[in-house]
Amino acid sequence: MKKTCFVIIGYGIKTDFATGRDINLDKTYNNIIKPVFDELDIECFRSSDLKQTGVIDVKMYEHIFKADFVVADISTLNANAIYELGIRHALRPNTTIVISEDDLLKEKRIPFDINHVAIHAYEHFGKGIDFEEVLRFKTHLKELVSHILKHPEEKPDSPVYTFLPKLTPPTFTEEEYEELIENIDSSESISNLVELAEKEKNNKNHLEAINLLYEALNNTYNKHDTYIIQRLALNTYKSESPNKIASLFKALEILQKLNPEETTNPETLGLLGAINKRLFETLKTEEYLNQSLHFYERGYYVKQDYYNGINTAYLYITKAVYSVELEADQLTIYANYGQAIKIWKEIIDKWEKILLIEEFEKRGDKEWVYLTLAEAYLGISKEEKEQEYVTLVSDLPDTDFAISSYNEQKIKLVALMDKIKTAIKN
Repeated sequence: MKKTCFVIIGYGIKTDFATGRDINLDKTYNNIIKPVFDELDIECFRSSDLKQTGVIDVKMYEHIFKADFVVADISTLNANAIYELGIRHALRPNTTIVISEDDLLKEKRIPFDINHVAIHAYEHFGKGIDFEEVLRFKTHLKELVSHILKHPEEKPDSPVYTFLPKLTPPTFTEEEYEELIENIDSSESISNLVELAEKEKNNKNHLEAINLLYEALNNTYNKHDTYIIQRLALNTYKSESPNKIASLFKALEILQKLNPEETTNPETLGLLGAINKRLFETLKTEEYLNQSLHFYERGYYVKQDYYNGINTAYLYITKAVYSVELEADQLTIYANYGQAIKIWKEIIDKWEKILLIEEFEKRGDKEWVYLTLAEAYLGISKEEKEQEYVTLVSDLPDTDFAISSYNEQKIKLVALMDKIKTAIKN
């Protein structure tokens, strides 16, 4: 009978709310976990690979209970993942493997109840995993699973069975194992629909992406799935269907499900900032400028990332110029201009330190970090430093889109800076 592995892990990009860091768990599952079990001829799947019909909890508990192996990724300390891991430890003495990206261990944020469990760490850069790290951890995981296959009863990995050794674990019939595998069908899975939608988005087929995402949302038991709703909002405003304004308001309506005024999710806040920014640029209404600034700034202080930060600084300059046009008092103009400069300097201070870290060379977003620093230096009128970072980007491969985007943004920023400097002189 073919063995099975149930993987306790999310799909898409998940946020570690303690740090604001985004982690693409699909990279972990598709590049490391599943290939290892495929090579060992073990059926490997996660809950998002199952047909979402009936009561999803029944299938989930059944797979946690019956799977020959369970791999639990606790990288973002997701409450569901921790709970499901606890269920597995209560039900089965062996063949449970706990993994995590290594920042969680370095920062000593593992909850007390599982900090004495063996946790196998891998290095994740958020958007992706370095190729050498993929090879290293795959080898480690394969050796670990192979050892367990040869010595299945060697030692309990469950703390429950370790500390309560007289417990008797359950047994299953072959028929029950066969039923387990029959439910696996990735062709209709949530993760497959979301993956197809992402491909359509990348090809700018936003309406097709929207249809796939609605199908995924209809098929999942969680009608407020954060990741799916975020992707729906993104594709909706980018579709500009039936027109630009209507698509922006529709995207805002979609994001209402994620509780905009209370959320601390940086991706949700970034989307709300982007949509309101586009509404301001189109309608020239101060309400949307203030809303955009409100959401970007919240995202920046939650996550301390360059994306929300550079947009926050840009919007403060926009607000300063808008104050000039409204003939506001000088204090208001100076306050907004000063806040932009403060944030540009914060970005420079933080991200130039990150450039010195050895791991920076492995990042997949180096060009955007360089261009963010270029924009920040442009904002504080240090053009030589700006050009230094632009040159660094030109030396990287496949950066035409990034440089083109930066040049468009530079034209806008220079125009705003000229207006504010003229107003200050006067």
